[in-house]
Amino acid sequence: MLLLLVLILAAPAQAAEHGEKPAKVEGTVDGPTFVTLPPIVLPIFNKENKVTRQAGLVLALELEPGKTAADLEPKRLRLRDAFITELYALYDQVGGADRVIESSLVKQRLQETSDRVLGPGIVHAVLIQQAFERGRR
Repeated sequence: MLLLLVLILAAPAQAAEHGEKPAKVEGTVDGPTFVTLPPIVLPIFNKENKVTRQAGLVLALELEPGKTAADLEPKRLRLRDAFITELYALYDQVGGADRVIESSLVKQRLQETSDRVLGPGIVHAVLIQQAFERGRR
């Protein structure tokens, strides 16, 4: 009985050594991988180049099936910098509006940015977990 248990537990490790995917364990759920990024808080400038408010986002990236956070890691800092640059450009365009965080537009632009930085086929969707805008005191 003990030998049978050892063989069952060793099978996934042996399969991984030979490049095979281990058999799916009953009760486990296959699903997408999500990577939460640190919050991004940026100042919003008016036409006189004065800070009038702040806008903040907490983003998560839904990765394509089969991709993991390790696929993102080598370019994570570069992606964050590109997101900040893209958000500054977007906020500059819509800075005079009542709200600068238009979720569909932000998601679209950041998806294009992630495809440009990481290459297509890594990020399935950019998700906004939290968003806020507040006036400067």
